[in-house]
Amino acid sequence: MYLKEYYPDTFFSKYIVSYFTLDTSLVSENITDLVLPDGTFGIWFMDSKDSVKRSLSTSTIPKTLKKSSLFGQKTKAVNYFYSPGSTQSFGIKINPEGLPLFLDAGSKEIKNSHVGLDCLSNKALMELEAKVFEKSIVQDKIKTVEDFMLERIVNLNSKVDYVLFSQIVKHIRYKRGAIRLNQLSEHFNISYKKIERLFHFYLGMAPKVYIRIIRFNSCIHLKNELGQLNLTQLGNEVGFFDQSHFIREFKSFSSLTPKDFFSKEMSLSESVLIDMLISRWTRF
Repeated sequence: MYLKEYYPDTFFSKYIVSYFTLDTSLVSENITDLVLPDGTFGIWFMDSKDSVKRSLSTSTIPKTLKKSSLFGQKTKAVNYFYSPGSTQSFGIKINPEGLPLFLDAGSKEIKNSHVGLDCLSNKALMELEAKVFEKSIVQDKIKTVEDFMLERIVNLNSKVDYVLFSQIVKHIRYKRGAIRLNQLSEHFNISYKKIERLFHFYLGMAPKVYIRIIRFNSCIHLKNELGQLNLTQLGNEVGFFDQSHFIREFKSFSSLTPKDFFSKEMSLSESVLIDMLISRWTRF
């Protein structure tokens, strides 16, 4: 299998969703994958040799990924194109709580885009890249990343705003997106303006958008869990009592209607990515 995922232990799962490897020498034909918004960031350590490309699902011109990059929050579906080649890469899917361990500044400018690590003026990330490339075994690459995080976790968890932000994000996921901003404000006894500032700094998007993404993700999980639900029932279960609103919302994140998405024949790697998305809910 050209795409494989690896899950962190309980301690690191707050910060990291998963690690993954991609080996295009195992790709036998051109493949297009639809990758959905899931509320995560990513770092991909690679030297692609032109065998991996990426575009927003609404774009017609894919861009070749040739170097290690940081990937921002997605609010739109993205297409990845894999072709037979010799790219062997290692990546990290990072929870919102984990991004400050890798990136000091706010992340608003990289929403729906990717930025080469060499463009970030971040010496620590460049050193991490070099150390990851030195390792040939996946488990050693993972340990290198986790050692990097351990050096920063204590300092990060001493920041009051960060702790509050991580509690809010956890609560939204616990509620599976079935919560309003005023309810968050009441639950944490803070103003909605404070919540918005935290989200724009740590997540690069408004809290309402993150809530919508989590609700969209929970819809996919629920359909997997209760496959007998029809689309009207599914929309109702996740809080959409207007079917047309449900369809528009689903299409805005996936580029497909719910009917088209759930009847889509998935590639092997798309199935892996969907399984990764679904598995997150088993840990809440």
